Formats: sequence, C-alpha cells, structure tokens
Amino acid sequence: MPNDRGSELFNFKYYREVRTYEIDIQQVVHNVVYFYYFEEARIEYLKKLGFQLKKEINIDGVEFVVAHNEADYHEAAQLGDQLTIYARISKIGRTSFTFDLKIERDNGIEMCSGRTTVVSIDRASGRPTPIPTQVRKAMEAFEGARVNAAAD
Repeated sequence: MPNDRGSELFNFKYYREVRTYEIDIQQVVHNVVYFYYFEEARIEYLKKLGFQLKKEINIDGVEFVVAHNEADYHEAAQLGDQLTIYARISKIGRTSFTFDLKIERDNGIEMCSGRTTVVSIDRASGRPTPIPTQVRKAMEAFEGARVNAAAD
C-alpha cells in the first residue's frame, strides 16, 4: 500500500451507512463486506465518468474484470456508522487500471484501505485487450496529473 493515501488525493467520494446485514457475530462489519463497499465505489466512480452499469460494463466489445483485490483493515466499522468511501485511479496501463480505495468513518478515522486492479477483456476472445480510448481519456481527464500512466 502506498503511503500517499490522504483524502485530499481523491477526486471521488461516495457515502453510505453500515446496515444490519453487514454485521457479523462480533457486532462489526464482516471483513469481506469491505470488498462490497469497494465495488460500490468503483461502480459509482465509473458512473460519474459517464459509464453506466447495465448487465455488465461493456464498451465497444470490452468488459472489465477484477484481477486483484487487497485490503488493509485499520478500525472496525459498526452498525449505523456513516462511511465515506474514496476512490481514485492511481495507475493506467495498456490493458489494466488500478483503483486506490479508502474508507473513513464520518469522524475522519480511516477504517480500511485497499487496491483493486481491473483488466479490460475482449468479450469475444476472453483475452486482455487495450483499454478503450474513451475510457482511458475519461479517467485521465478526471484524475489529471496524479495518474501514473505506466505500461502493463
């Protein structure tokens, strides 16, 4: 995980409340639920860029699949906590892009941080394919100079 994870580095944030069905026997958010929070934020991020999730995100015959997910847990979220989920694209490669994600309680305490790598796949062949130009341009425009346009 990078150390440069201050909230000010994120152009996108999404709000939600912890719900009863997300709580485990220890009365805290179950560890796997944080990945659902990350997914919600990624979907809302893409919607903000103008890409809608229908049956799947499919642009010009290209689908996007998660290739890697990781999380670091810092504090336990509890029922009723108001959460802010931050998302940004930190790296765009030829066929993949990486989200940095962070979840804070409304008092500013960081609950969880993570990273997800998404790969663009040609729907017909099932093989990695270059990220569609319109998607790349939208991400680069939204993230600006903070994106690391490194090659895969």
